[in-house]
Amino acid sequence: MLKVILTSCIILVTLSQKSILILRHGARDPDVWTEYDKLYLWTDPINILTQKGVDQLIEVGRYQQRQSIFDSQGNCIYELLEIQSSKTARCTSSTVCFIIGLCPKNYKQILHRFFSEYYSQRALNQRKFEEILSSDFKDPLSLDYDIFDKSGDLMFLGHKTEQCPNLKPINKNVQNSKTYKNKEKEFLLMDQLNGVYDIMVKAYPSQQIKKSSITLSDIDDIYDDTFCNQFQGFHFPNPSQSTSTYMEDVVKFLKYFGKNSEMFQHQAALTEPFKWIISQFYSQESLSIYVGTESNQFAMLSVLIDEQYLTPFASELEFIIKGNIVFIYFNKAQLKTKICDNGYYCTIDQTTQFMYQYIVNDVKQHCGI
Repeated sequence: MLKVILTSCIILVTLSQKSILILRHGARDPDVWTEYDKLYLWTDPINILTQKGVDQLIEVGRYQQRQSIFDSQGNCIYELLEIQSSKTARCTSSTVCFIIGLCPKNYKQILHRFFSEYYSQRALNQRKFEEILSSDFKDPLSLDYDIFDKSGDLMFLGHKTEQCPNLKPINKNVQNSKTYKNKEKEFLLMDQLNGVYDIMVKAYPSQQIKKSSITLSDIDDIYDDTFCNQFQGFHFPNPSQSTSTYMEDVVKFLKYFGKNSEMFQHQAALTEPFKWIISQFYSQESLSIYVGTESNQFAMLSVLIDEQYLTPFASELEFIIKGNIVFIYFNKAQLKTKICDNGYYCTIDQTTQFMYQYIVNDVKQHCGI
């Protein structure tokens, strides 16, 4: 039996391989700056990503280099790359940094062609768009990427009520459900809330913080603040392990149950991304890249696996296709999925059939656009 398994593995390795990479953007500043952040920590202006975020994505790009995408001179072959990015500035800049790392010899040519083909119809400021097209990208954060129309972008923003208005009553029903309310009450009665309260008192010295007024959304904000600050090397907040685990559990509940537990939510967030992934199973490109946010990864992970993972900056959800088998990894660890009985070695057909249950024929009508 072992001999058969080993032989199968050898055969798979020798078959042509391609990769579909679902990538989260790089490191940023907190979504909500506390008073302490403004006074002592984030005192310099932040331009989309931090420098650590830039370095992260360049390094991820370097790691994703493979012989199959280069010509004999070491230049990336554009036709062997499929690049999709959210039009948000943070994701666009992350895509630039990733390509700099992936294609060190000709990233300028790759990026000029990418922006010309995928962004020209979305540009809201032609002068700034021309600056991007003429850039050498040596300083990727010097450009203004916040100039693109994001309306109707269900490939990346289907989880947002601004793009999918019909999500509003669905999300509200989830938040008003007995399951949600009971879990919310359970979280807010835990002793670990004291640790969050202590952080908030220090973070907002000019305010009178009442522990009884803290919400799950407040805990989510403090978690985000902690995560961003610690990644940047700051020492505040510095929660205990118990408080950290508590905040992580709250965030998982909000992201997985709150945003990704109903079929309607799945279909709104996943119809366009899953259609694209299926198309890439049969495409000629050796490397297909999708650069989005944590919300895109949460949406996919919520249906692919039973475990609930958080998604650090520059997280990689990767579909590796060897022959007819799809292997799925999250940050280099192989996942056991719900796609097939085995969980690890599912065929392209099985993966496609699994994804189709989350795809609707007309997602715009589905969303009420």
